[in-house]
Amino acid sequence: MTRSIHHSTRKLLNRGSLLLTCWALSACAAPGEPYDEAAVETAELALTQGSVFGFEDVADWTASAGTLESSTLHTEGAAAIGLRGFASAELTSAPLSTLSGVTGELSLDIRVPVDPQWGFVQMFVSSPTLNLNRAWVGQASLHEVSEDTWSTISFALPAYLESALQQSYSDLRIILALNLPSSTEATVLDNLRFEGGTPTPTCGDGSPYTLDVTTVPDFNDVILEDMICTFYEVYPQLVQRFNPAASTTVGLHITNASGVAWASGIDTFYNRQFMLNDPLGTDVVVHEIMHVVQLGYWGEVPGWIIEGGADYARDAYGLRNGEAGWSIPSGWTYGSHYLFGYGDAAAFFKWMDATYRVGLPPVVDALDDILRAGAYSSQTWVDLTGYDLETLWQQYSNYNAPPPATSGITVYENAGFGGRAVMLDRGEYDLIDMRARAIANDWISSIQVPPGYTVTAYYDAGYTGTAVQYTSDTPTLGAMNDQISSIVVE
Repeated sequence: MTRSIHHSTRKLLNRGSLLLTCWALSACAAPGEPYDEAAVETAELALTQGSVFGFEDVADWTASAGTLESSTLHTEGAAAIGLRGFASAELTSAPLSTLSGVTGELSLDIRVPVDPQWGFVQMFVSSPTLNLNRAWVGQASLHEVSEDTWSTISFALPAYLESALQQSYSDLRIILALNLPSSTEATVLDNLRFEGGTPTPTCGDGSPYTLDVTTVPDFNDVILEDMICTFYEVYPQLVQRFNPAASTTVGLHITNASGVAWASGIDTFYNRQFMLNDPLGTDVVVHEIMHVVQLGYWGEVPGWIIEGGADYARDAYGLRNGEAGWSIPSGWTYGSHYLFGYGDAAAFFKWMDATYRVGLPPVVDALDDILRAGAYSSQTWVDLTGYDLETLWQQYSNYNAPPPATSGITVYENAGFGGRAVMLDRGEYDLIDMRARAIANDWISSIQVPPGYTVTAYYDAGYTGTAVQYTSDTPTLGAMNDQISSIVVE
C-alpha cells in the first residue's frame, strides 16, 4: 500500500485514555534481551477504544455461544470479528477506560451471511464505577438487512447514559446481544462508533509538511496512525530547533527488510515485525526523523555523535517513552562508552550540558552548528567545555572508566589494520571489559601483536567457544573475523 499524506487522510481511530505507542539500524543490533512474547501480546492488546470499537482483535471480545474468529472482511482498520454457529449469543467487550467522542448515537457495521427474515441486535453497557449493570442502550432490527452486504445499524443512547459515559471509569463493558438465524458462515461486526458531535482532528491537519507513507501487508493500523501522529507532533519542533531548511517532505516506510529502523536521505524505514513486537515504541520515529533533520553536515562527522544526537532528540521530544519503558542511561556504568553512540552518547551530552553548558546552548545544538559548517575537530570539545574528550569521559565516570592503554597489542575495526584502533595491555578482557574500552562484540577484524606477546581470542564471552592464539601481526582473522567476544593478552 502506498499513500502520500499532506495530512492523514484516514479517520483518526477513536481511543480511550491509553494510547498505543531504536535507534537507527544502518549498523545497530536489536536490544540484547529476548522478547517475552506473552508480554508483547499483552501490550498489543492494551485496551484502547480504537482496538475494541474497531473489532481489531478477537481477544478484545468474548462470546456466550458460537465460535469467534478474525475476519478479513472489514469496513475500517485491519480486521473485523466474525461469529458463526449460533442463533442467540452475547458478545462482551474487554473493560474500557473513559471513552472519547461520546454522543447520543452509536452505530455498528454488520454483515450477515443469510437473509435473516427476522432477527435483531441489542446493546447494553455495564460499569461498576458508574453503577451500571446491563444498562439498556437500544435494539436494532435486522429484518431489512441484506445478506453478504455491509449494513449499518444504529442505537440512540439514552440521555442519562450519554452523560454517564462522559465521566471517568476504567471498567466499562459493551454487550451486544445477537439473535438471527443460525449459519455455518460468520456474521461479521466492525466499526462501532459514536455519530455526530465534533469530529476528532486528524493528525497533520493544516501542516506545511508532507508525509509519504508506504506499508507492507498485515501491518497494524493503530500503530501506523500513532507513528504518523508522532511525526506531525515532533518533526516541526526538530526543524525549528535544529534545521529550518530541513525537507518539507519525509518518507515513512514499513518494510520487511531486515533491521530495526533506519534513515536514508529524507526517507525513514521501520521493520514491520519489530514494530508489531513493540507497539508502544512509536517514538522510534523521533530518532529517525532527527536523522532527516541532521542532513547537511559536512566534513568529518563521527557516527557516534549522529546516533547520540538522535537518541538525545527522542529523550527530549518522545511522546510515550515512559509507556514503552525506553530511556537513556542516568549516568555512567561499566561497559558503556560514548563511542557506541545512542543512549550512552546522549546521556554524556546531557551531563556536559549540566556541568559545563549552563546558560549556554546545549552541546547537541552547538555540535549541529559546527557540523553544518564542517568545522568539527578534536579541539571542538575543548572549545565547548574546556576539556578534551577523554578527560570529559573520565570526569563523567568519576574516573572509574578504564583509561586508554599506552602499550600492548592493538585490535582494529577493519582488516589490514584499518579503521578505529584500540590498544590492550596485558590482562583478561571479557565482553563487558571490551565494551568498557569501546570494543563492541564481534568487532575485531585484525590484530597487531608486538614480539613477546600472545593473544588468545575466544568466539564467545566468558573465554569460551572456539579459541585461536596469535603471536604476530595478523591482518585478516579468517573464521574469527568479527567473531571475537572475549580476549586474553599475555
